[in-house]
Amino acid sequence: MPYAELVFGNVLDVRVRAAEGDRAKATVYTAAPGALSMPFAIVRDWRGSAEVAPTGAMVIDEVALIGPSGERVHLTGAISTFLPVDGSLVHLETVVEDAVFPELGNHLAAFLLEGKVAAEIPFSVALQGAAPNPMAPYEEGLKRSDVIFVGLEQDRDGRSHTVPAWFAYKNGRVLVLSSLRRGPDEQAVPGIPGAERVLVVTRRKGRDTALRRFRASVRVLEGEEWEEAAKILADRRRSRVGSPLDRIERWRTTCAIAELVPVAGA
Repeated sequence: MPYAELVFGNVLDVRVRAAEGDRAKATVYTAAPGALSMPFAIVRDWRGSAEVAPTGAMVIDEVALIGPSGERVHLTGAISTFLPVDGSLVHLETVVEDAVFPELGNHLAAFLLEGKVAAEIPFSVALQGAAPNPMAPYEEGLKRSDVIFVGLEQDRDGRSHTVPAWFAYKNGRVLVLSSLRRGPDEQAVPGIPGAERVLVVTRRKGRDTALRRFRASVRVLEGEEWEEAAKILADRRRSRVGSPLDRIERWRTTCAIAELVPVAGA
């Protein structure tokens, strides 16, 4: 008997997830069989089993992805997590950017606890042309300018309040750094952290005129995702004084990093 019940699980493209949520179609996209896939997320909700561990249990969570031929094509890194038995759910998610699928079609995600299969769910691997890209309408402004305007659509006075912000755009992700306290060292962006949504305005390079604007969801990054984004942002600011490692070390205690994704229909 497994340590927990898998209440919900899904394997889905990160762009589709950003636009449609965790329960969107279980599909991963790739340019071709054997090529590096588009980034995708593995999300799961566990409920601990009192029969197996009456006081809860610390377990190792992993997910193995199995191809149509039955061969394992990818194994996520192990996550150590505590499973309570009070009925609450433990939500885990892993963003995968280094998977290669030799075959298209139907696959299985095997959810492992302590190395044993607790549940399996199906997902598909398809060619990337079928995947929607929520960033497509805004890429011109994101790729051709060093600055976007970001902030609250309505401040306390009911007016929009955006500020110019340097950013990084990579693999369809808008990454913005925001200081946790106002000061001369780093930019402080209204709504990051704290707001669920912000207003983003792209600008024509070298001109003070708006190109496109959109409402974006704010996902504050933590852990490995924060570290990865910090490296991208530090490289973006390589002309600044100090080494990238120095900047990242300073940001760890002074700054939040958020991923901004256009909200569908907003």
